[in-house]
Amino acid sequence: MNKYLHLILLFTVVSCVGTKVEENITNGNINALAPYLWSDKSFPKIIQISNDFNPAEVTNIQAMSTAWQTGVGNTNFFGYGLRTSEVSNNINNMDTLYDNVMGVYKTTSWPDGLPTSALAVTQIFGRRYNTGSSSEFVNIEHADILVNYEIFNFHTVDDAAGYDLRTVMLHEMGHFLGLQHNTAVPRAQSVMYPSISSTEAKRAPLQADINDMAGKYSIAMGGGGAGAIAAMSAVSNRHVIDESKPSEAIKILIELHADGECVHKENGALVGRHHVDLKK
Repeated sequence: MNKYLHLILLFTVVSCVGTKVEENITNGNINALAPYLWSDKSFPKIIQISNDFNPAEVTNIQAMSTAWQTGVGNTNFFGYGLRTSEVSNNINNMDTLYDNVMGVYKTTSWPDGLPTSALAVTQIFGRRYNTGSSSEFVNIEHADILVNYEIFNFHTVDDAAGYDLRTVMLHEMGHFLGLQHNTAVPRAQSVMYPSISSTEAKRAPLQADINDMAGKYSIAMGGGGAGAIAAMSAVSNRHVIDESKPSEAIKILIELHADGECVHKENGALVGRHHVDLKK
């Protein structure tokens, strides 16, 4: 599906502190830091949870969408359709997930080509518009979340073994809505920091995350649902497609490796990286 932008956001397992290296690399006229967002403003986005998840896991997943809603202007970002029987196991071509189902998948056979150190992956399809201008942005058209149950254990009960499923899902739902990894603040201040430890429990967006999401969608905090909907209409004015600039067919990969390096590639070319010091 080379006519679509393909963005993969990876969430790794190691614990990290601080930032070490920030580097942006010129690649034509594109802005690697241009925002990703659902510019159609049509929330809630309907997602389907795989039948492979048990009832406790489903409850945990849905609770994290509620956490984003209550944390950011009472905006109902997510809705849920029927459970899906669609299977993400044994998928070697991730493009096949760009279909009519935006799903959350319990993956017990991790796809080839994805780092085994990733707890979960959010895959986003869309297009880049207004390249080279101050209004450049990536319009999200489809997204899926895969959770790596082949390599890792996830728990729904406090103090149980494994990683906290709620923390992982809160992070991945942030990616689904267009947030990238945040290394501008200490890890304790953002659920979008690019890694967690097995002892962490972040089950509500923190102030940095709330600010980022509210800014992305022009959500007036404290105004309630109606105010949020009215405020989101401003996004259409801020991210208007310039018809004189053709949209670009690109493939974006954001890879976070086990050594703490996050690499940003577009069409195979390196356009940016940052590095976080690891404390294992």
